[in-house]
Amino acid sequence: MKATCALISLTMLLSATAVAQSDVIIKQHAKDIRDRNNAQQGVTPPSTPAPPATPPAAAASPTPVQQSVAKVRADFMTIQPNNSQVTAEQKQQLAKDLLATAQGANKPSSATVTALADELSKALAQKALSDKDRNRLLTDLAAVLNPANIQQTQMQAIYGDIQAMFKANGVAPNDAVRITDAVKAVGAETHH
Repeated sequence: MKATCALISLTMLLSATAVAQSDVIIKQHAKDIRDRNNAQQGVTPPSTPAPPATPPAAAASPTPVQQSVAKVRADFMTIQPNNSQVTAEQKQQLAKDLLATAQGANKPSSATVTALADELSKALAQKALSDKDRNRLLTDLAAVLNPANIQQTQMQAIYGDIQAMFKANGVAPNDAVRITDAVKAVGAETHH
């Protein structure tokens, strides 16, 4: 008798488990049919809980050149146009940041970079560059200061771009030539 009761209990337990499993399957099937019908009628399906948010991938750290270029950009912003006086400290900081931008084996001399900083300061004190031109100038200067894999013809194009940029910005033609000559002097020391 105990065996019969145990067998009946086991059968009932298995039946209940089977019914419970089929109940879950039937509910899921009903949800799938509902979602398909809603999709056909243009109704968005009910939202499911969002998966746990993953932290965004850490942004790549800026390279030393990018950090230095950012400092040069900030230096440019401190120089106010309309023939204002550029302080010696502003020129020194600009020269320091320009020199820090040079990361290659052939770095320009401090005197050459100081001459460039002086010419750039004078020009920026005459008239500020637009954001677009400032970014172009920064790109050109970074290339001259780090000329790895840059051909001589490309360097000439950079020099021409800098001169044309300042002329188009209203800087006196002689001043644009002096800036370009200062950039060429830096390029002569970095591009071998």
